[in-house]
Amino acid sequence: MTREEYIYKQLVNLSPLDKALSQEIAATLGEWATIEEVAKYLKKHKNTIYDKVDGGDLLYRRIGPSILIYTRSIIFLLE
Repeated sequence: MTREEYIYKQLVNLSPLDKALSQEIAATLGEWATIEEVAKYLKKHKNTIYDKVDGGDLLYRRIGPSILIYTRSIIFLLE
């Protein structure tokens, strides 16, 4: 199982409270957000978010030079 499949499986198995929170994050930021948008939302430095991406803690896609984070996976940074 890839890291991406693992994260997706964990998203499906979230508690009702975590699901509601992840939906709220997605409603605020949209389904996909840039590193800068996520850093601003979490009030963290963007290098912290880059570290989480590099560590495989977030579901993301590279589109050209940009990295877009699947916002529902941000819930894992709050646990």
